[in-house]
Parts: sequence; structure tokens; C-alpha cells
Amino acid sequence: MSARYVLGVNIGFHDSSAALVRDGALCALVEQERVSRRKHAVGQPPAEAIAACLAMAGIGAREVDTVAIGWDFRDIPLGRNRRFTTEGLRAMLFPDDEDLPMPAVRWVPHHVAHAASAVYSCDCEEAAVLVLDGAGETQSTSFGRYADGEIEILREWPVEQSLGFYYNAAAEWAGLGYWGTGKLMGLAAYGRPGPGAPVRPVAGGYELVRGTPTAEVPSRRAATLGPLMAYYPAVAESLKPEFGKLFPYAPRTGEEPIAYADFAATIQQGLEETVLSLAADLRRRVDTPVLALAGGVAMNCTMIGVLVRSGLFDRVYVPPVPTDAGVSLGAALVAARECGEFTPTRIDHAYWGQPITTEAGEAAAARAGMVHRRLGDDELARSVAGELARGRIVGWARGRAEIGQRALGARSLLADPRSRRNLERLNVLKGREMWRPVAPSVLAEHVSDLIEGPVGEPSRFMLAAASLRPDARLRVPAVTHVDGSARPQTVHRDTNPGYWALIEQFRQLTGVPAVVNTSFNLAGDPIVNSAVDAVDTFVRAKEIDLLVLGDTVVARSEADLPS
Repeated sequence: MSARYVLGVNIGFHDSSAALVRDGALCALVEQERVSRRKHAVGQPPAEAIAACLAMAGIGAREVDTVAIGWDFRDIPLGRNRRFTTEGLRAMLFPDDEDLPMPAVRWVPHHVAHAASAVYSCDCEEAAVLVLDGAGETQSTSFGRYADGEIEILREWPVEQSLGFYYNAAAEWAGLGYWGTGKLMGLAAYGRPGPGAPVRPVAGGYELVRGTPTAEVPSRRAATLGPLMAYYPAVAESLKPEFGKLFPYAPRTGEEPIAYADFAATIQQGLEETVLSLAADLRRRVDTPVLALAGGVAMNCTMIGVLVRSGLFDRVYVPPVPTDAGVSLGAALVAARECGEFTPTRIDHAYWGQPITTEAGEAAAARAGMVHRRLGDDELARSVAGELARGRIVGWARGRAEIGQRALGARSLLADPRSRRNLERLNVLKGREMWRPVAPSVLAEHVSDLIEGPVGEPSRFMLAAASLRPDARLRVPAVTHVDGSARPQTVHRDTNPGYWALIEQFRQLTGVPAVVNTSFNLAGDPIVNSAVDAVDTFVRAKEIDLLVLGDTVVARSEADLPS
């Protein structure tokens, strides 16, 4: 029997993506923003991401058996849009192939796709499932059970009770922007939480405390645009009276954001208490030691860290791409299971994107007029570790790109964590606020040297905050946040041997089993994807001292190359 290919897509309003699976095994996942270079790919269909996935697998569109979509628009007004007819989908997804017969289409409910992205990739036979996001078709939070290969949704909360919208609206209130949820989480560490967060656990669930009636939510025109456009403005507006009861009692318009630290801490605590309550209720209903989470709210690593340390579940799993970009994977896996042979991939690393080869790196460097030198694996690790120890900032772009919003040692900016000044240098070169933290990549074998308490599997993908040991805070001040926490990535030799070797060489030089790791991009840009992207960023950011592309070290002059 020939292999069956299923192409999963997210064609939502942001973070469009494509994932290709072969008999359920993941071949590639590409986020549209990485190839289009437009952050979050707002309003963009994933046509370029699809082409990239097919190219990596070496197949054409005609070999795709099924297209699985991580939304089911058929029962909401949006589904009447001609974009979602058979011809509309073909034109959207395969614009360069007008003669292509559209493959079979499988519409997968959004929260089922989110849940599938987690449970089918975590290598477990049963799990409790918690999906937390802004909005699905009609729901914003759901929980359920995974067993015998089936996902059963036990309970849902409507869009009007969206935890994602709650946190987004709070970020906007604090003047950090709609996409500023990560900033709000970082700001929360500077504040003291107080009572009054407009979200609270209640018997059997939770509720948002809102200042306007639910009946005022969508206009008819807004409803045709989908849940995000229809509901978010109304939900955000209804939360403003409650936000206004918290210091400093008014939305931020220009003053320093630190004034909103207590506000951020209160919002964060409300989220954590609510999610802990949901997880506890879920554990009572589903007697299993494994919890799988997905949805954009699962990117809140402080909250995930609290869940890991709570002990409610023995194992907490979050896939590397829990956001809407991940529903392409989940939808593909749901459809693949229905197609016959199904051997889903255990996802214990994030390197499923497009590759950078040494040859592509050398070509891009030569076109930019940069000097470069190819090194063997051992020499590369030793040389770059030495440059980091000397205080140099290194752009590191090797192998297949990471999926998800975290740089994990394939498209990273690296520095020495022993110097607090490197935090300032990285924030300046990336155009970030000075109060925002950067993270450590830590050798998995040495994580307890720096971190106290459990970090769990989410640390593979830098998705769980943890407390640094008091002595470690003095050793790695660049990655120590104001509350003594860090967001570690545990680096495993079997999943990224080149990155592991670099950090091991740095450990041998300095005694510190970690390096600073932040995403390789500048403000407003997606994380670099190709060798050309990396060289372009290197050219624009003079503060980056060296660039590694594949096995090649790139510099601005011969004198800058490692000796």
C-alpha cells in the first residue's frame, strides 16, 4: 500500500501554517510568517508554507490525499464565504496550480485540532486534555479525555469567557499592544499581585467579570468575519471597567510601563489560579497522570511552570507550537488517523522547519561581501564557545528551523550568561524594552546545577518558567529575572547534538552549563528562517559579532573571524 500524505493547514486570521504528515508521521511544519517575512502572517493564507512542506518531502500537490483544516467554519456565517468553496480553497492554498483537482477536504473543529496536536505527539495512551485560547468556532476553553486513540471533549466555555481575550485585553490596557501578552507576563514579575482580577474560579469552572452585558457582543457584520473579529473587541471593551478598578486605574498611554507592574501581576495571578482550578477539576474527572495542553494561552510559561510544580499531574506536556499555528499539525493527525495506517511522531524536539545548509550559508555570505570560514563540528563548537566566553554575541543558524515562537538553538542569538550587560546588549540590538528577560539554554544533564525544583517536559521547548537556585543567580545574572526565575530550555544531546556540543564546550571553559539564548530576529521581524534572512539580519544588526550558518562562521572582516 502506498504512503498516504495528509496536508494540515491553519487558514485562520493569523499564524497560518502548514504541516505535512505521511501515514501520521510528521514530515515538515512551516509557519507562513517565516517564509513571507510578515509577523503573525495576519490575513495571509499558508500557500508559501505549503509549498515549502511539499518541497522538503519531495512530493507535489497531486500526491496529497487529504487537506485537513484546523477550523470548521461550516456551521458559522463565515463558512458561506466563497473562499471556503472547493475552488476557493484551491486558489487560496495552491495558487500556482490552476489545474489541480482539489484533494479531499476534512474540516476539523478548532479545539479538536489543538487537542490532537498535543495528545497525538506526546507518546501516551491516555491523557487529560486542556485547550486554552482566544477563540475557536464558538468556544474559548475546553477540556476532555484522550483514550484509545479518541479525543472526547467533556466541557466547553464560550468565547465570551475567553482567557486568551482576557490576557490580550490586559496587555492592551497596559499599553503593550494586542501581541504584547509575552511582555505582560514579563512585566508581572516586577509587581505584587492584589485582589480584583476580573477572572475567578467558581464551582465547576471559572468566569470573567465583565462590565457590559453579553448580549451586546457581536454585530451581524462582525459575526461573518469569524470569532476573533466578532468577539474580541466586545469582550475587551467589557473588561475595561474591571481593569479600571486596579491601579493605576486608567489605560496606559505614554508613561513608563513599570507603573503597570502590579496590574500585570494581578492579571497573571488571576490566570494562574483559574487554570489551576480547571486542571484540578479535570484531574477529578479524568483519572490519568498525564495532562496535555494546547492553545495560545499555553504559551504563558509562568502559568505552565506553576502547573508543573503543582503536582496535580505527574506529567505535563505542551507541544512546541501550541498556538494557532499548531492546528495545522493537529488537523493533519486527525485526518491521518481516519485514513488508515497511523504512526504519529513523538515530538520531543522542535526542528521540523526548513533547513539551512552550509552551502546556502556560504553563498549568502559571499553575496553580502562577508568573509567566512568552514569548520568541522568539534572545531566549530570550541571556537564559538571561546568567542562567547570572550563576550561576543553570536547569531546561530544551523539545520532545520524550530517550529513555534521560541528559538531553541537552530535560529538563536547567543551570549555569555555570566555578564548582566549581555541582557542590555541583546535588548538594545533587538529593539526590546530593557526590563524584558532573556532565557538560558541549559544542558539537560546539568539542569539541577542552575534550577531548583522540577521543570518537566515543557522545558524542552522553553515553555515553563522555573526558579533559579540562589547561588546560580549570581553565576548567570544575564538570564535571572527580577523574581529569581528563568525560562530554561533543556538541551538534549540526541535531539540537537551540535547545539549541545557548543554548550558543553562553554561549560568546560567557564564551569557554566548554559548560554543565553534569545530568538534570532529584530523588532517587528519573524525569527530568521533562511540563510539569506540570517545574513540580512547580521548586516543590519552591527551589535552581532559573529554569524554561524551551518558549518560556516561568517564575519565582517578577517580580523573578526575566530583565530
